[in-house]
Amino acid sequence: MSQNHNIVAAAENLIQEHFEQDPHLEMVVWINPDQTKEIRLLEITPQTFPAGAVLSFYFPPDEEFPYAMIIAEIRPEEWQQVLRGEIPLPEGWTLENHKIYSKNSPRRSVAQAYRNFPNTL
Repeated sequence: MSQNHNIVAAAENLIQEHFEQDPHLEMVVWINPDQTKEIRLLEITPQTFPAGAVLSFYFPPDEEFPYAMIIAEIRPEEWQQVLRGEIPLPEGWTLENHKIYSKNSPRRSVAQAYRNFPNTL
């Protein structure tokens, strides 16, 4: 099994776990999913504090999860600001290459997630 396939499975399982653990989590954006060394997730939830910025936190790989993770939480209105370019993403993050997972069906395609999440375009 390739390294890329392993990280995809690990990231999708992690995203699924986050949806199961947080009933308020609405959407997860996997930034740069083609990377094979780290997983960057932007989680959209109304239960986080408004920061007016995308503040990310680094988690190194360990025995339980072999990939480095960088995770940020923002509120839905801050997601809208990111889309409008009013709030920048962290350095090295871009929406040019990403996957979106929605609460109701975390493994849906980007197009399906956009249809189910209001005002994302």
